[in-house]
Order: sequence, then C-alpha cells, then structure tokens
Amino acid sequence: MSARTIQVDDQLHDWLLEHSLRDTEAHKSLRKHNTTLEDGGMQTSPEQSQFLAFLAHSSGATRAIEVGVYTGASAMAVAHALPHDGRLVACDISDEHLQTAMATWKAAGVDVRIESRIGPAVDTLTTMLDEPEAGHYDFMYVDADKENSLNYYELGLQLLRTGGIICIDNMFRGGDVTDASCNDESTVATRELARFLLDDERVDYSLVPIGDGLALMHKR
Repeated sequence: MSARTIQVDDQLHDWLLEHSLRDTEAHKSLRKHNTTLEDGGMQTSPEQSQFLAFLAHSSGATRAIEVGVYTGASAMAVAHALPHDGRLVACDISDEHLQTAMATWKAAGVDVRIESRIGPAVDTLTTMLDEPEAGHYDFMYVDADKENSLNYYELGLQLLRTGGIICIDNMFRGGDVTDASCNDESTVATRELARFLLDDERVDYSLVPIGDGLALMHKR
C-alpha cells in the first residue's frame, strides 16, 4: 500500500522495464533509431506504448485512431493489439518521419492495419465524421500539438462508440502545469484541458502518472 505515487528514478525505471516490458525487435530497432534524432525525446516511452496496447486489447478494440504519429512506435503497439482485420487511422501534420514509421510497421507485420493520413488533424478528424465508421471507433490516442488537444477530444467523442477510450498524453508538460510562471500556449491549453476533463460528465476520467501524464477517458 502507498498513500501516493512514488517517484520513479533511473534505477527503478530500469527495473520496471526489465520486469514488465514484452519488447519486440521492431520496437527495439525503432527506439535505437530515435536516439539518433534531434527530437528523439518525443517518442512515447516503451512502458506507455505497452500500456496503450493493453488498453486497446482489453477493451476489444478493432478500430483505432492516433493523432500525432512521429516515428510510429505507439501506433505499432496499438496496431499489434488489434485483430488481424483491425484498422488504425494514423494522423500526422507532416510526413517527415513517415518512411521510417511505415518501414517499421512493415517489419512488425502490422502495416496492413495502419492507414496514414497526412494533414492538420482537425481537418482529418472532421472529414472522418462523414465516413461510415464514424461513431464506431473503439480507441483513440492523442499526442500532438497541445493547443488543439481539446478539439481532438471533442471530435474523438463523436467518432468513438459508447464505451470507447480516449487517451491524451503530456498532461504534466514535464511538471510545467504546476509552475505559475510557465504560461506558454501549450501549458496554458493543457491546464484548461485538465479542468475541462475533470468536469466533463460525458466520460469516466482518470489521470495516470505514466510517462508525462496520461489522461484516460471512457465514453459513457
């Protein structure tokens, strides 16, 4: 028992990965590649990717959405959790890392389950509202520009079925949400989103201290 979440230092984090991570060669290779990138810290942590896959699988997801793909690690994890005929729509503003993502998805054998859509995600999700699958998606993961997180959330609620799950990353902003002197647009938007989610009775809500803070919403 513990009255509060304990701090995870480097030693405990290593222990966590050693005793919980069911890794794949594709994930290992992609993480190694990401260390060569200037913005490699943007990747979703391996334990969080596995947690997302756990959520998708345990909820019986067959249709999923990701907003903010980067090099494709979290999309690959979620796609692994889908059935063979499952589908994940991967939305990103840029195709800068798409070649890397697609090659990794192919190596992992999940490329046939992932459909990449490039462009502003608000536009992509709005277009999806007019498609037959609207209202039937099971799972959504958002890890993109924080200023639009609330917009992605509102569109996601329309795209998901009752009982669907939405996950939004970076709710801690590296701890900046607690620092009154930090008032950049992303941090302010995240604080506003946190207040909004707490009071939104359309969903069951939990904020989990994994990675940089992961918001979990279950559509009622």
